[in-house]
Amino acid sequence: MTPGVLGALTFAAVLLLPRRRTPVVGRPVVGRQARTRLVADRRAQTAAALMVGIGTAVVVGGAAGVATGAVAAVVTAAVLGRLEPRSRRRARAGVERTAPLALDLVAACLASGAPLDASIAAAAAAVGGPTGSLLLGALAAARLGAPPSTAWREVAGEPALAGLARAVVRAHDTGAPLGDVLPRLATSARSARRAAAEARVRTAAVRLTAPLGLAFLPAFVLLGVVPVVASWVGALL
Repeated sequence: MTPGVLGALTFAAVLLLPRRRTPVVGRPVVGRQARTRLVADRRAQTAAALMVGIGTAVVVGGAAGVATGAVAAVVTAAVLGRLEPRSRRRARAGVERTAPLALDLVAACLASGAPLDASIAAAAAAVGGPTGSLLLGALAAARLGAPPSTAWREVAGEPALAGLARAVVRAHDTGAPLGDVLPRLATSARSARRAAAEARVRTAAVRLTAPLGLAFLPAFVLLGVVPVVASWVGALL
């Protein structure tokens, strides 16, 4: 088996990883569906790791190939387990982008006299995307009788909406008003998103220097180091 075949096996293993779609508003992914998706992801990662391990073992061959393939499979499984799917990154970015607007809308609806559930539902329908799906999922779980802390657990997992989840749970438990809290949460979410964007801009310059250095390093070695070493060798001989 040639390295090209090994590359093809690796590419096929990567293709086995499921590409999860962003949840659609009105069709929340909670409970059994989320667990099923997690199990499917783990099975696909295991299959990909096995394919890489088998391919490595076949290419190397012998007992050394078996050992190398086992190590390659374990490393591949560990790396794939740490990677975040692109759809998940897009969903998180969408939540960070629309969370302040959703908080403002909920506060405005509450100020107009609407009840909490209706305010959250209106905000979810207005912002849509992953933020709307999370909010609608929490409302659906609460209507089915789940405790507030359980119904809003998935929303609390998003940093941009964690404050809203805590405020809603506290309001259900103690009756505390939300009108004054939500504008502050929206301002805090906007500030956090602005700070994250500024941090990415600052690190972009550092990341761009690595490809530039790799491009100039061979030329520096050939033009600066090799002539000096060659002159030393010539003087010694």
